[in-house]
Amino acid sequence: MKDRSHFLPSRWLCRAAATSAMLAVLAGCAGTAPMATATAPTATTATANEGGSPRFTVSGAVAKRATFDLAALQALPATTQMVGANSYTGVSLWTLLNDGTVGLKPDTGVRNPLLSMYVVLIGSDGYRAVVSLAEIAPESGNRTALVAYSLNGAPLGRNGMARLVMAGDVKPGRSVARLAAIEVFAAQPSSGR
Repeated sequence: MKDRSHFLPSRWLCRAAATSAMLAVLAGCAGTAPMATATAPTATTATANEGGSPRFTVSGAVAKRATFDLAALQALPATTQMVGANSYTGVSLWTLLNDGTVGLKPDTGVRNPLLSMYVVLIGSDGYRAVVSLAEIAPESGNRTALVAYSLNGAPLGRNGMARLVMAGDVKPGRSVARLAAIEVFAAQPSSGR
């Protein structure tokens, strides 16, 4: 079988390399590699979700693993955010993670545990982005990370049922379309300390 990387656009290869490098750095400080539990959806799931992404899961350092479809997402408090000329409507990632359905599970034995927690958001195509909880926590960075389900008043269409929108990012590199999974992690000190 031939090397498939010759058939992929170079931007995908660069994106994959950058994501792998970032996850390797995070793995070094987290003690447990995020890749071990935050795996890309299976080929069957990715194919089924290419157009619609009918649901996504939330798991990891949460009180309860949960699955959200469009109705469950729309049942949470809605927020609208302007990004450039576009109006996105959805749920704040912070609100979603702190909802009674999910509930963050920080390590209470650590001082300021949210400062060492992060989320890996995964699209049905395997695309990943990392968001620090301190970055979106109201008492810290208070940045808007939106799990959007509507663009300019219409469904997202080919971008799936939900997508991550990071308002204020200079480039939209962390915009994860066709959201399939949200994994929550707590960084751990290295064993040498």
